Amino acid sequence: YIETRVRSHCPYESGRFERCLFSSLDLLYQKILSAVSLSTQIVKNRQDREDKVSLWLDEFCRQLTEVISLPRSDLKGIEHQEEHQEVTDIEFLSSVMNDALDDLRDKLKKDFSGADLSSFSRQPHTILAEHFEGCWEQCPFCGAVCTNTVLGHDGDHQVVFHRPRAVMGKLWHGTDHLAIDICSSLVASDCSFVIGDNVSIPFKKYSDAGPPYSTWNILPDPSMQAYWKWFVSHFRTQLEALYNKKFQGKGKIPEAWRRITKQEALSELEE
Repeated sequence: YIETRVRSHCPYESGRFERCLFSSLDLLYQKILSAVSLSTQIVKNRQDREDKVSLWLDEFCRQLTEVISLPRSDLKGIEHQEEHQEVTDIEFLSSVMNDALDDLRDKLKKDFSGADLSSFSRQPHTILAEHFEGCWEQCPFCGAVCTNTVLGHDGDHQVVFHRPRAVMGKLWHGTDHLAIDICSSLVASDCSFVIGDNVSIPFKKYSDAGPPYSTWNILPDPSMQAYWKWFVSHFRTQLEALYNKKFQGKGKIPEAWRRITKQEALSELEE
């Protein structure tokens, strides 16, 4: 999902991806310029210490704390070089930094021209996914993602709300009827599901099917969110076209679901 959203946000075919890179570069450039200027203003009038270069670098890193990760230790080379050349004019140091920054920005803009997502050594969607901590295991029946916030957590996977199995294209066995029931109601029913070589297992004993079923804790609950009732009813045509199946027979959508409005569905989610 994240990869799809990244690609839709940055379609390089339209030049939008390149514009995104240029926009981010310009924003970073302005913030670094500001850090150079502020550091110079703060340090140049300091009379209590003579190591102005060191003070300037300290302040420069501090100004950029919330912008980029720039360890002070990475600038020791600059500090030693300036001390060796006996640079004490902070205004001169500021000017040199600005010129170097301009050159770097121009070089990066040339590098970014014609770039696409394959230009990254690590893909943006991979980096983004790493920022979302938690378990990503999906319910084998309906595809709902485990709500545990710890990756590789102890105990079984679980979710607060399951969703109609039709969302994943699941059918009633032996038919082309999309299943509108949710897992938590099925585990309280007398229905069965089929795995492998036509092996039928009661939903009540779903863990007997082994992994991944046995790694989930699905509590019996006949209630279903109004959102999913509205979703299935509203997107019925699209779901039928996507899976080339029908909401009929045991998968017939109740008339009451059709009367649920979008606002009612969203209001329930906000509660």
